[in-house]
Amino acid sequence: MIESVTVPSPHRVPAPCPYFGRCGGCRLQHLDYPAQLRFKEKQVRDCLERLGAAADFELRPILPAPNAYGYRNKMEFTVAGGGGATVIGLHEADRYDVVLDTERCLLQSEAMNALLAEVRRQARERALAVYDQESGQGLLRFVTLREGRRTGDRMVNIVAAAPDVESLQPVAEALVAQVPSTASVVLNVNAKKAAVAVGTEEHVLVGRDHITERLDDVTFQVSANSFFQTNTLQAERLFTLVEQACELTGGETVLDLYSGTGAISLLLARRCRHVYGIEVATAAVDDAIRNARANAIDNCTFLAGEVRHVLPTLIREGVTAAVVVADPPRAGFHPKALQALVALAPARIVYVSCNPATLARDVGDLLRQGYRLEWVQPVDMFPQTPHIEAVARLRRA
Repeated sequence: MIESVTVPSPHRVPAPCPYFGRCGGCRLQHLDYPAQLRFKEKQVRDCLERLGAAADFELRPILPAPNAYGYRNKMEFTVAGGGGATVIGLHEADRYDVVLDTERCLLQSEAMNALLAEVRRQARERALAVYDQESGQGLLRFVTLREGRRTGDRMVNIVAAAPDVESLQPVAEALVAQVPSTASVVLNVNAKKAAVAVGTEEHVLVGRDHITERLDDVTFQVSANSFFQTNTLQAERLFTLVEQACELTGGETVLDLYSGTGAISLLLARRCRHVYGIEVATAAVDDAIRNARANAIDNCTFLAGEVRHVLPTLIREGVTAAVVVADPPRAGFHPKALQALVALAPARIVYVSCNPATLARDVGDLLRQGYRLEWVQPVDMFPQTPHIEAVARLRRA
């Protein structure tokens, strides 16, 4: 822990958030934005060269975010008991047992901050029990907020240990009264010990079971447990970059691995013959199918399951693809999934990564399997944090 700064860096700036230094979320607020971008760009290059043994590729200048604050369309907060009062907020840095009572987060919109404040007020005034990890007793566990930046839709997902609709229905009604653009308040029930903000059953308390968002001219339905890029404005630029990297002429079959709610699949479907999307989360696959139907897109097939299992099955069924787009989680490809990708042997691979280390690892494997890394484009999806997204384009040698 830093006790004092004797000579500040010329790139050091005052952190605007009162929780900076304690909160584990924004660790770069004390660094001016151009310096953040240089740090992230160097991080991508170092990982690719040192971990992936990549050379002779073009590292394109990092794409900065148009908004350095207020850019997130999803935030997950933990509910805890502290000093007799209900605490709702983010974890303290490097601590999973301490939750900061976050009154206002600078990474989300003021409407989302208003919803957060109202959830806290309702929980305290109604004396709703907070879940205790040790005893397994209590009700409230997490609160996740979502927002459609292009539509104005907002969602509150209350994760609780029991399906206590009776206690939470008035809370939902108060939230809609406070922020009328709230289109969905849902209750997800997680009765297990695992501290995750995902439920095994869902109850709609007010409104719909989803919100809508638009990217380009495609409308998406996003449910509580679905993955959707958390920075809408940068996601639009990221997906445009992916589309350009695919170099589609109209007749290709494309595979979209780790396809989420189908954002990339549906955007590419307008430029190719057919898209197969593979995604492990059933809720996201259901959303993708609904999204395709809502946008009258009929050349997409979405398959639920792990890539390492579904992709070999497609290959056995005779499916081939000229282009593969992959947007895996932070852990990157499972070795068997990467093995199947090499067996498919697409002419081009467009790899979207949120973790330069696993990107470098997987790119290194693909280089050894006969692919050539052409270029990498870092994209800053998460200003004020060390996280960085990157798009890599590989071609079969």
